[in-house]
Amino acid sequence: MHPLAAIQTEYSLWTRDPEAEILPLVRKLGIGFVAYSPLGRGFLTGQIQSIEQFGRDDFRASNPRFANGNLEENLRIVEAVDAVAKDVGATPAQVALAWLLAQGEDIVPIPGTKRVARLEENAAAVGITLSPDQLARLSAIKPPVGDRYADMSRVGR
Repeated sequence: MHPLAAIQTEYSLWTRDPEAEILPLVRKLGIGFVAYSPLGRGFLTGQIQSIEQFGRDDFRASNPRFANGNLEENLRIVEAVDAVAKDVGATPAQVALAWLLAQGEDIVPIPGTKRVARLEENAAAVGITLSPDQLARLSAIKPPVGDRYADMSRVGR
């Protein structure tokens, strides 16, 4: 046997599933947590407003959280993040990352990006301190409509 140093799974204001069982377990065992897709596949940046923005090869076009009218309903999440972003003078992406960083020192987000400017924007999230009220407002956001993936049969195993 070999001890685990860290696990990696999706976690963000867009996907809170790990909070129920995974986070308490890894904390009990002293295992680090690497959060992938901390910006909800780009959704939490506030840049996605319509499914028509996706290219033909973009898997998000068929992702249940973006498809069949769910995107429009889920925009309430971005609106809540954007409201806090305006309060603190940051971007929605920075607020989403700052919220994730505030969930514990054992959580390390790994946002993906194609642009240096976005990398710098994301890195600046470490300098944002959200108030207890702002954290509570963000944590109170209701989950998105739609599954994480079209086929959820392998998720959570």
